[in-house]
Amino acid sequence: MKGNLKENLTPETHTIIDTIIRIGADRMNAQVQLQWWGDDADGFIKGYEFTFDSLITSSTFWNFTKKQDSTFILSIPPGKDTVDFTFYVRAIDNLNMPDPTPAKLGLPVKNSAPSIAFVSGTNNPIISFPVVKFYWKGSDPDGEENLLRYELCWNDTTQTPYSLDVSVSSGTFIATTFTTNNPACSVYANNDLTAQATLMNGMLLNDTNRLFVRTVDKSEAKSAYISSYKIFIKKPSSTTLLVEGYSSPAQSATALTFYSQNMSAAGVTAFDTLNIFQQQAGVYTQLAPDNLTESRIFSLFHAIIWFSNDASKSLSLGQRSLDNFFNAGGKLFVAVYVSSSFDEQSTFLDFTPAQSLVAYSDTALILSDTSSVFAQQAGYPNLKSNTIISNVKPFNLFPGAVPIYDANLIGKKISTNFLFPWSGASTVMAYKTNQSGQVNFIFSSLELQKIDGLSNATQLFQQLFVQEFGL
Repeated sequence: MKGNLKENLTPETHTIIDTIIRIGADRMNAQVQLQWWGDDADGFIKGYEFTFDSLITSSTFWNFTKKQDSTFILSIPPGKDTVDFTFYVRAIDNLNMPDPTPAKLGLPVKNSAPSIAFVSGTNNPIISFPVVKFYWKGSDPDGEENLLRYELCWNDTTQTPYSLDVSVSSGTFIATTFTTNNPACSVYANNDLTAQATLMNGMLLNDTNRLFVRTVDKSEAKSAYISSYKIFIKKPSSTTLLVEGYSSPAQSATALTFYSQNMSAAGVTAFDTLNIFQQQAGVYTQLAPDNLTESRIFSLFHAIIWFSNDASKSLSLGQRSLDNFFNAGGKLFVAVYVSSSFDEQSTFLDFTPAQSLVAYSDTALILSDTSSVFAQQAGYPNLKSNTIISNVKPFNLFPGAVPIYDANLIGKKISTNFLFPWSGASTVMAYKTNQSGQVNFIFSSLELQKIDGLSNATQLFQQLFVQEFGL
């Protein structure tokens, strides 16, 4: 076969449209979707190259793609509201020949301001010690990739805002000192265990607070500030915390009065209180948004005295949020009512001195209104019930745990109501020690206000909290 080799024909490139005319508010968002195609008279198209360089030169960098469409986030320079971008695209044929006359498209772009909203947590306390957490989410009509940072202020948006990276969607704010009502606070991004390098000002202790936040995009356009719900931030006044976990207001008030009066009578007059399970309209008012935040709150204190009529909720929360408290040398007392519905297969007891509950089929254990509770350790007074407790849960001890009280219980066959003297395990209060041999956890399956028939609770409190805990 003879003849002259025909010269390769260059490909042609096309865009869906070749001209966009938009002015003023009708300009395009910074997020644009573009489409193109090419054809080659003597071969086929193997791909495309595109650039946003405003002027094509020999040094222009071309981006290769096999796609015929893509979505781009056009970066508007800081401080500018509108920009005219130029998009060039050229087809590449099977012999690597580019279209010498690339398709060109002008893009009149207007930046769109970003927006932001607070995100509700699992719990949203309206009263808290100075460890508080908020969640938020920014958005941008030009695409979330166009967001740059968040800016935050406590209570006053005229102050210089505190900046956080756009990757941060929540923040925990912890006061650095309690010697002033206007402390700086450490900021923990997301679930970080290390604080940001810079402190944040503006938090108010013993006062109502609001967190203001806005988002800023890459062109420095800012959303309006939005405000969190109001939260009263309490200043700790001591290193001892009374955690009251009763569900009804009447029981709550009775229990708190009993503990407060006997603590004071025993010589412990400085303590703070936390109504951990208080609710308003079915919503917790003081429970932290998550376990990490609750753990940080508990770690503000050296001793925690926890009393509740719900063992499941109290022990479950304590198990998930007290590790750091114990690791810092904290001492915990827990007295809870263990109901018949308590899941004995749960792991809630694993961190307590109680290895397991004493349970027998068809048997309930009763403490009558005149039953004695006998001290097993020197210094502790004998006690007596002042009410009938129809469901008592004594417990078996973990190795190394030490019994403090055994109860004089009555057994009852549930199926026949037959009563009989109980001769099995009857420990209802015990302690365990830390690695230094110090008592650091005392657990009672009886509520103390129900075993004050001898009116000697103050003597008990002195032994528990002054002698054992050193308060």
